[in-house]
Amino acid sequence: MTTSPRTSYGAWLDLDSVLAAEALAVSGFDWVAIDLQHGEASRSSVLALLAAVQGRGAQAWVRVHADDLTTAAWCLDMGADVVVVPQVSSAAEAAAAVAASRYAPDGHRSWGPARAALRPAGTPAQRLVVMIEDVAAVEDADAICATPGLGGVLVGPADLTVSLGGRVPDDLTSDRTLDATRRVVEAASAHGLAVAAYAGDGRLVPAWRGLGIDTIALACDSGMVAAAGAARLAAAREVG
Repeated sequence: MTTSPRTSYGAWLDLDSVLAAEALAVSGFDWVAIDLQHGEASRSSVLALLAAVQGRGAQAWVRVHADDLTTAAWCLDMGADVVVVPQVSSAAEAAAAVAASRYAPDGHRSWGPARAALRPAGTPAQRLVVMIEDVAAVEDADAICATPGLGGVLVGPADLTVSLGGRVPDDLTSDRTLDATRRVVEAASAHGLAVAAYAGDGRLVPAWRGLGIDTIALACDSGMVAAAGAARLAAAREVG
């Protein structure tokens, strides 16, 4: 994640495809997030996807399942730049996630960096990021962001909007969602943490930039394929 004026843009990888991962990395995205929570990738394919992304000069993020902190630690062993733990609703849950990612005395991660030991000198330190995406997490945002060792927070606007009683996609930029996100940004800023947010097809970018968020995930690979395919087909049909 970044705190520089330049916006850092990432892409979400739904497909379990080395080719798709590599294509996203070479297209200029700063980072690519491998999604084990909602995508089709699995633990057995993570290593190849990490290599594909990092080999093309982009950072590799991995989102794990909320209840699988063992895989979070393993992804760090495999050299992921950032590991994302979703559905963190309290400071206690944030502390548990961080503890799983750190060695004693700061945590209980087992020693075995494997591929992480091969990371080039000068590579930014690996980070554990938690997702804030419900009302309870917003209410506890200050305590979550105060968690020692936390590497940042990622706002999940869809689940947050639903938790606030709104609908997706209609209310993603409602006053309630924007106000909740603003509270997260303020809490993170108070503790020196950067905030990332998902922006789908990009229409949410102005809203997130307006709140001071400078690490933004754009659409997933499957969505990009569908949108590009539809656009190419529409263009072809215009000429016959």
